[in-house]
Amino acid sequence: MNGKDNHKKYYSKEIRDLVKNRFSCVLAFVFGLILYSQLMSQQLVNAYDGLWEYTYHAAGKWELSLGRWFWLYLDKIRFGVSNDPWTSIMTILLFSAGLYLISDLFCLGDRKVTFLFSALFLSSTAVCVSLSYRFMSPVFGCAFLLSVLAAWLTLKSDRVILPVLAGSLMVALSMGAYQACLGCTCLVIAGYLLWKLNSPEVSWRQLGLYMGKSAAMLSVGGILYVLLLKVHLAIFNTSLSTYNGADSYSLWNTLKKLPVTIKNAYSIFGMYFFKDLYKTNLFQHYRIYLLLFVAAGVFLVIGLLQVWKRSRIRAVCYLALILALPIAANAVSLVATDVGMSIQMTAPLALFLPILICVAGKMECRFKAYFLARLAGGLAVLVALWGNIYQVQVDQNAMYEGKTAAGAMAEGILHELAEEDCLNPDLRYCLVGIPAGNRLFYVSEAYSRSNNYAMVGVGWTDPESAMKSWRGIFHYFCGVNLNIWPTSACQEEMAQADIANMPVYPDPGYVKQVGDVVVIKVN
Repeated sequence: MNGKDNHKKYYSKEIRDLVKNRFSCVLAFVFGLILYSQLMSQQLVNAYDGLWEYTYHAAGKWELSLGRWFWLYLDKIRFGVSNDPWTSIMTILLFSAGLYLISDLFCLGDRKVTFLFSALFLSSTAVCVSLSYRFMSPVFGCAFLLSVLAAWLTLKSDRVILPVLAGSLMVALSMGAYQACLGCTCLVIAGYLLWKLNSPEVSWRQLGLYMGKSAAMLSVGGILYVLLLKVHLAIFNTSLSTYNGADSYSLWNTLKKLPVTIKNAYSIFGMYFFKDLYKTNLFQHYRIYLLLFVAAGVFLVIGLLQVWKRSRIRAVCYLALILALPIAANAVSLVATDVGMSIQMTAPLALFLPILICVAGKMECRFKAYFLARLAGGLAVLVALWGNIYQVQVDQNAMYEGKTAAGAMAEGILHELAEEDCLNPDLRYCLVGIPAGNRLFYVSEAYSRSNNYAMVGVGWTDPESAMKSWRGIFHYFCGVNLNIWPTSACQEEMAQADIANMPVYPDPGYVKQVGDVVVIKVN
């Protein structure tokens, strides 16, 4: 049998292994569809860009200025259309496919472990917030899938050049879609190396090959991403934006600020899991993450002891890799040194514990108490999964309640404008205040337990963002094209209307026309 036949045989085996656990992938996908059924059926979006860019958006120079050049092509593939349920189904499928590749990379034969780690990630607020940015949710899903595919292509094959080049291209495409998913690539690689360090049949030569291929793939992928970005910036005559550190990409900047960015990586990690940076689980206040990390720590210590018996040097590498996991999850902050953390960037952090589940799932131990440790760890994961599920239910319901309340208020305003003969497409409209600030704005107690992104009706308080939010409410919830202006552009008309002494919605007199500007005081 020649070399060509050997390669064919090898890849046919890889394909067979890949489809072996398809049941777990399908089950996770169905779980995701059920979990986010309210978001899809009620056409829910978040209070920010999701509301401003509702069902149609064509990426352009702004996205390119953020370094997301591949987004331009992804939008052309789907024609800028982002209606539900199709868009969210597509995104959930992309996330599920990425999780399936992780399960295949770790050779998880246990369907229960595969489903648990997949469900824990799919039920995270990182996925929920991604879906709420409906105009770009497939971009999030695609970036995640490509980031995982980069690690899978690099580590799955014993060959070197072709897998490294293929993985590098995936990294460049993933970062060109959404840079934060670089942390997913690094985290999957780190988890894989932890597993292999604890595998006695894996030699130092193989470990060196894994690490060398990964380092080469990430380096070449980063260089390729920057080169392709510069080409697109030149073609479209665009420069990088200062927004969220997009203009801070440079090797020198990365090296110079490395001590600061590493410290920031640990700080973000600590705030996410232990300081309630975001509401990610309804059991957060009961220290569910502390319980999970204790459980994970037991398995990692067992792994460390096993490695220590075989090789002291391996044990040191194992411990160093554990300490580097938070840095891997926040890898984007090492590249874009001025980047700020937002909830839509937390996919790598949401993947952190699922990766540890994969590592623990591959661990073998002869201790009598090991079975009890696995059982206790599984129960802890189930509790966390339950808390995740209900947190995203709270967030979805907050979007629904906010949409209903804000839409009802907008309908009342439209009725008053018609009564006052002020409903005219040639007029300008200036709304003072936000829906949630009005006493008639009703939401349940659970609304306050949701994340900020889900609080439709609250929005941002700066004039430009408030204007975009009101436009979204009237345009997409009511189907009316009002020419809404920010309050900062209507100061003179607001002064003439004596805004301080105007009553608020729905009291008579909350609408006042000054020239071609209609001032509406909501709160």
